Amino acid sequence: MRHRWFGRDRVRLVRAAEPVIGWHPETEPIIATDRNSWMTGQPLSPDQRVLVAVIEPGDGTTPIRDLLAGADSSVDVLVSDEGGLANAQVLIVASSALPGGGPDELRAGLAAESDFPILVVVESQAEPPSDAVWMSLPASAAAVSATCRGLAAAGSPAPGQLRARSPGGPASSVLYGEIVAAASKVLSAAREGEVADLGEIRLLAERVHSHLLRDNGLVNQSLEPHGEFGLASHSANVAIIAGKIGLGLAIGVEDIVRVILAGIVHDIGMVRLSDSLVQKPGRLDPEEQELLRTHPILGAELLDGVDQRYAWLQTIILQEHERIQGQGYPTGLLGAGIDPLAQIIGLSDVFEALSHPRAYRSPYTALEALEQVSEMKGEYFEPGMVAALVNEISAFPLDSYVQLSTGEIGQVVGTNPENILRPEILVRWDAAWNPADPPKRIDLALAPDVTVARALLEAELPIT
Repeated sequence: MRHRWFGRDRVRLVRAAEPVIGWHPETEPIIATDRNSWMTGQPLSPDQRVLVAVIEPGDGTTPIRDLLAGADSSVDVLVSDEGGLANAQVLIVASSALPGGGPDELRAGLAAESDFPILVVVESQAEPPSDAVWMSLPASAAAVSATCRGLAAAGSPAPGQLRARSPGGPASSVLYGEIVAAASKVLSAAREGEVADLGEIRLLAERVHSHLLRDNGLVNQSLEPHGEFGLASHSANVAIIAGKIGLGLAIGVEDIVRVILAGIVHDIGMVRLSDSLVQKPGRLDPEEQELLRTHPILGAELLDGVDQRYAWLQTIILQEHERIQGQGYPTGLLGAGIDPLAQIIGLSDVFEALSHPRAYRSPYTALEALEQVSEMKGEYFEPGMVAALVNEISAFPLDSYVQLSTGEIGQVVGTNPENILRPEILVRWDAAWNPADPPKRIDLALAPDVTVARALLEAELPIT
């Protein structure tokens, strides 16, 4: 099953047997009643408040209001009885206050406008309802707040226990957004026949290099599928992948920073062509292909007169589509005549294109893309560069998550250059999706009966 993304601030769409609500964990809380299924909905803006009505137990206590008092300011409690619900977006009701007929009977007794989701909060030792969406006490204020925001955005999931976690917001996603924004700025300047501030982009490239040395968070971001082709995200991904290849080749720090910078800038010539050509939904005819092949020249021309500190960038942009047996363009250079950094950008460009969707095809998985690129070594790309890509990216990059054939879920903590399909895994959840206590390490190279069943996005991880 392939995943469709409508940008990184939108929900993930997955075919679901039972509807559940879910968001990318870096933008909105994730809530679910079933660990395998998701439904669509538009995330709330960060400053959007949620109005919550509350029906408390009949004994005069106010456990729900007391809990919500500790929630953040994005949740407002409106009322504490059945009246005045016209403006409510979510109704929370204590299980002891729920009528015998459950949520349907409760809703029937409310005003006609009561089409909002109902969340039952089950007090300790109470029997959870089978026909309602519920969560149990004790619970944190943050979890209840996250749940209310999710319900307000997308409505009620199927009956069952509701669990929640707050967004994580790792630094890699913030930096990735900065790279995409920088690439967008570069492309916008190129459309006007101008060159963006390369000094500013170099500083960003240095930060990307430092991050790649620390962990694979950016790599995992660059491999996530997205809904539509965009030059800015494509350029960001190429920059990250190129930086990883540079690390794998053990080239100098200056060259790694340069190749990252070049990845951000490499497609500036594309914006000098018509949008109808660049975004054509289908394969190009021969005449269109020839026109498209002028973009390296157009990009290099944009850099005429650039500061001499960045004169090398013009060569990379001009040569990134050259191939070692002379099959490339625009001049058909042979291996030794192609700038090595241009070769890295060219390889990164091909791998990125294969692993992400285009108008005329669906994306390949990272493994499928690696297999296709591996077949190009010695003919289109230097074998050492292809080996560096395979070793650094791997089918299952470091820090990414996978589900094993045993049903367990773990994090990749080691790769196996001899067999990229058998990494070392730190199992964090058992087959029932409960936290592994303690986590255990499995070297799949030494466990022939266990395999990786599939790679997981962070948003697919168990909610605990």
